[in-house]
Amino acid sequence: MGIDEELIDLRLSLKLNQKELYRWSNYTSGEDGDLAKHQNFITALRKQARLKDVIRDLSNRIEQLEKERKEIVELIGKFTGLNQQILKLKYVEGLTLESIADETGYAYQYIKNKHAELMRIIKFDRG
Repeated sequence: MGIDEELIDLRLSLKLNQKELYRWSNYTSGEDGDLAKHQNFITALRKQARLKDVIRDLSNRIEQLEKERKEIVELIGKFTGLNQQILKLKYVEGLTLESIADETGYAYQYIKNKHAELMRIIKFDRG
């Protein structure tokens, strides 16, 4: 799974958990959530606490992935042509080297060698 796909999944999960939290919230006000009003106060509070933890973890993961994605896109921007295409397909879209070979029309071994060369360049540049 590529970073973009994971971000989409995480954002959807975050939105769903936030909606569920709202449904468990407002227990003490006149606008009881539909889930909270069918449970006792302690149960509703526990459910809210668990959902807040899940939301916090999802938010942290989204923030981390967005930062990683930005760094990857900046790094990929330093390359051109096929090199850039290989890096984007592999690290942003999450394709395998076999899939990249199919998509670009190059032989798998050529893409594999090119990828290894790119990793050496990137490692040297960062090292």
